[in-house]
Amino acid sequence: MKSQRTFGWIQNPANTLTLQRVVAILDSHSDVTQWLINERVPLLKDNGLLHDADKWNEYIELIQSGEPIPYSILKGKGSLTGKRKDAKCSGIVQAVIDAQKSMKIVVDGQEKIVHKPYTDDWTADGFLRWGISVGFIEYLFEDDACQISELGKRFIIAQGKDFNDVLGEAYLSYPPVCRILQLLSNGEHLTKFEIGRNLGFTSEAGFTSFPQNIWVQAYQENPDERLTIRNNYEGSSDKYARMICSWLAEIGWVSIVEKQVVERYGSKTYSCVITQAYMITALGKVNYKRAIGKSRIARIPKIVFFGMLSTKPADKDYLRLRRALIIKCAEKEYRTLDQIRDFLASKGLVETNETIKDDLQGLVNIGLNYSCTSGKYKLNDEILCLRIPMQDKSYIKGDTSVIKERIRTNLKCINQKYLVLVDLSLNGKANLEFEIQTMDLLTNELEFGGCHLGGSRRPDGVIYYDVNGLIIDNKAYSKGYALPRHQVDEMVRYLQENNERREDINPNKWWNEFNDNVSHFNFAFISSFFTGQFSIRLQEIKNRTGINGAVLDVENLLLVAEALKRGDLSYRDFFKLFDCNDSIAFRSDS
Repeated sequence: MKSQRTFGWIQNPANTLTLQRVVAILDSHSDVTQWLINERVPLLKDNGLLHDADKWNEYIELIQSGEPIPYSILKGKGSLTGKRKDAKCSGIVQAVIDAQKSMKIVVDGQEKIVHKPYTDDWTADGFLRWGISVGFIEYLFEDDACQISELGKRFIIAQGKDFNDVLGEAYLSYPPVCRILQLLSNGEHLTKFEIGRNLGFTSEAGFTSFPQNIWVQAYQENPDERLTIRNNYEGSSDKYARMICSWLAEIGWVSIVEKQVVERYGSKTYSCVITQAYMITALGKVNYKRAIGKSRIARIPKIVFFGMLSTKPADKDYLRLRRALIIKCAEKEYRTLDQIRDFLASKGLVETNETIKDDLQGLVNIGLNYSCTSGKYKLNDEILCLRIPMQDKSYIKGDTSVIKERIRTNLKCINQKYLVLVDLSLNGKANLEFEIQTMDLLTNELEFGGCHLGGSRRPDGVIYYDVNGLIIDNKAYSKGYALPRHQVDEMVRYLQENNERREDINPNKWWNEFNDNVSHFNFAFISSFFTGQFSIRLQEIKNRTGINGAVLDVENLLLVAEALKRGDLSYRDFFKLFDCNDSIAFRSDS
């Protein structure tokens, strides 16, 4: 398969004036192009800041020709040797954007300290992807090259109100903008977390949202870490929500209004102000009606790139293909789930109706508009830019998707978003997210008492119901978890601390998160799956502490959760599962 660039989701670029400059270099007659050729490139050359300076004569000729410019030349490269920050300018877009940091260079014969007169390839790529995703730049698939669009030509000369109007027109072609306007359209005051949990394909990695009550608890109980929590404790969808709302605030469609929130988590109630919260304006409501076709102006077609349909899973190409085919199937007429399933089967994709229904909700969550009548679905939007590459061996359903499909057919009561636990459990870099989403399932969805703990010298979480309590340790591993010796010692220490409850042994007193009436305890390790002699390790913990425990893989965790939510398993019997000192193998009756 020819490499596909993943356009569609934007997290970092926010400066629209910089975006305007980036788009303008694709117009050979623009003022920005003339400035680049006559001033910026000579300055970089004179200071020895160009990578492969001889190539830049070719770049300038290409810019002046008005022909499409290869993406690789626009974006440039990172550092070929050494650190990214030390890389020289190697791309046209890099040369248009000043970096934040300062440096000493020679300007008009004098040495001056100025903003570094070029940026890195990662930032350049972000602005290119932004311009392409909202329709200012046309991406030529066959040539892997870019040219300015008609809307882009209007954008680069727009000023004042016209500038905002053209931006607004572009944003209405970008589905996630429409989704956020929809979520805000009834006048609700929503934080980035409240928006993020309803944005994107929420049952997979790449579209996670930090549960708001867990965030508030962490923020209030860790005053020394509040800056880190504000800056870093957010999921991918929360970032998308924050970024897009900043775009809409700039053009007056959304207001940024801090929100006082009160959240109960664990045994306590917490209150704080979340500054990243949003409300729709009157102008935003008017334009939302344009987005869904409830005005005299025709609905604006939506730009949906193939890469927008999945971002992180190992089999993301397969997921993109499946969702693209669902779009194509229901693009012109109403289709039942059975008809969509048969259409996918004709293309070699064997799927269940539950999976298709989950994908349809995901398409709504990215901002597409479907009608559903008598169990039949039809896409109301005209779709642009969705090209389905030729299928090859990369379009194979991965093991993770197979596991999710097996679980999904049994989830009737549990929110499908918790299928993301399968992805997170297999990602060794997602330990915190895995902990958070596990505790979200147990405390928010299943309404156990308890909370996420994490951090130094504390378990990852505790839950309780009536007199029963459970101490939890999460481990995300792609190749399964073998329960090594040091983790045995750590769990033994937690169990002993909980039994003795002495502040001089552990001053953080994590055991206080249990209710006073909790008197019977178990422990659990939760991971993707377990390998090695874990049962021997569990028995060792039992022998050293007198307390029983178990290991629980994510598939069984979700099946147990479904049984609890459905009422097929009592909370008392839930805790009895952890008396086995082995793995819990739970199967639904459905």
